[in-house]
Amino acid sequence: MKRLQKTLTIGVAVTAISVFAACGDGEAPEENNGADTENGEQIDQDAEEDEDEDADEDAAADTDSSETIATVNGEEVTRGHLDQQMEQVEEMLMQQGMDPEEEEFQEMMQMQEEMYVDELVTERILLQEADNQGISADEDEVEEQYAQIRGQFEEDEEFEQALEASGFTEEDLMEDIRKNSVVSQLLELDHLEEDAIEVSDEEVEQMYEMQQMQNPEMGEFDDVRDEIEKNVKQQKYVEQLREESDIEIHV
Repeated sequence: MKRLQKTLTIGVAVTAISVFAACGDGEAPEENNGADTENGEQIDQDAEEDEDEDADEDAAADTDSSETIATVNGEEVTRGHLDQQMEQVEEMLMQQGMDPEEEEFQEMMQMQEEMYVDELVTERILLQEADNQGISADEDEVEEQYAQIRGQFEEDEEFEQALEASGFTEEDLMEDIRKNSVVSQLLELDHLEEDAIEVSDEEVEQMYEMQQMQNPEMGEFDDVRDEIEKNVKQQKYVEQLREESDIEIHV
């Protein structure tokens, strides 16, 4: 069931977990020792890189991580991890050969930021509802997942370097694991009556077709129908919570 639940496109959790995982999967950039440069070209290149780094630091200083990017039911959602996520998007687009000065690049960045802000809003709505329902994180599961993530690194130093590169602390990682635990429990929908959310056969079939396009090996419809139906209920539940919420976007 968790396999399919992960495919549910409800935009939950722009978290330290996802950013940290991306950092852990990345490769260190190759160093240029200047052996193939002549007539001071390497010196000029180093000077340009220093200027770029200074510009990046100035830009980072101008961005306040406590800036309010949305308000959900009177509760502020701050920029938080959004900047780290957007830095990864920017790097990815540049690796694909896109020019930051081009309009297409700016449009892609804007689209991605809007998507991530929407995900943060959805996450906050779900966390609020989980609190209303008295749902709390299972600390045993939190510790287990944390151990699994840390176990991906052979040395403690590698783990700490990955945390630092991601811009997160161990506390950030643990907190996001707790958030995911709470949201996962809420989306089990155990607090609802069985017929609280109606789902049609057509909706189930449409969801199956959409997920099958993303994962052709997910299995035959009859084998996964119950899981797909639950996915549809989860999606409708989230949509209902969003409709009932007072949401203001400030970016």
